[in-house]
Amino acid sequence: MTVQPNMTCEFVAVAEVTAPQGIRGEVRALPLTDFPDRFRPSLRLRARTGDGVAVLKVESARQHRGFVVMKFAGVDSVDDAEKLRGAILEVPRSETWPLEPGRYYFYEIEGLDVVTTEGRRLGKVTRVVRGVANDIYEVKVNGPGGRPGRTVLVPAVREIVKSIDLERGRMTIELIPGLE
Repeated sequence: MTVQPNMTCEFVAVAEVTAPQGIRGEVRALPLTDFPDRFRPSLRLRARTGDGVAVLKVESARQHRGFVVMKFAGVDSVDDAEKLRGAILEVPRSETWPLEPGRYYFYEIEGLDVVTTEGRRLGKVTRVVRGVANDIYEVKVNGPGGRPGRTVLVPAVREIVKSIDLERGRMTIELIPGLE
């Protein structure tokens, strides 16, 4: 049901640089998107590292064994590429691709209030974890007096997640044994 992890302010993460690739300044990046075709020449990406933020222009891109190998303008050596190791590559939120009905970006799910089909407020989605069979929503359950309590893991499947209303900021779930 979900597609893409974490957003930073008005930017959405689409890849993480894992290592240099070769000797000419290419990098290998792990896609954080279901749309790896978005990586193509002339695409501008914001690279967020511990040292700050830079805007990079893609000169070339190709898919290779689950990664995207990219060459950026001005990144012409292994040393230049090494400086990008661990960088989170982002696009402006306005450049996210439209999704089919019933599919959501992670940043749209995180922060939603979670209520049961009986109308009881359970808590808030704090994180979305990409799973093998399905994604998992981490929900911080309301404790006594409205204070945050423990975390429960809610499988992102139709049998449990009954509705998602982004305008109201709410997810409705069927509370099954073991979830609470």
